[in-house]
Amino acid sequence: MAHPFLAPSPYEADGGHLIGRDPRTIPAHEWRAVMPDPLVGLAAIRAKCLDCCGGNAAEVRKCVCVACPLWPLRMGSQPAGMRVARQTAPEPATADAPTLTE
Repeated sequence: MAHPFLAPSPYEADGGHLIGRDPRTIPAHEWRAVMPDPLVGLAAIRAKCLDCCGGNAAEVRKCVCVACPLWPLRMGSQPAGMRVARQTAPEPATADAPTLTE
């Protein structure tokens, strides 16, 4: 039986293979039926990293895929350096703020 989040591809080039449905079109009751307690945020990232490393936490720790956008968050927490960078980042300009061209 196919997973409820899969559907036959509407594209002829896909040869009728199953593809993932657009998650934006899946109603809330279907999400709850499949994922009653979904992981969110850093817990979801950690779970994905464990999945990528075959469930081996030591391999997640030793990961060398530094180009992966999840790499800095793989340990399940936000690195201190990222927190500091966010706190010291300049505020975005607003419509009322003067600009350099004025």
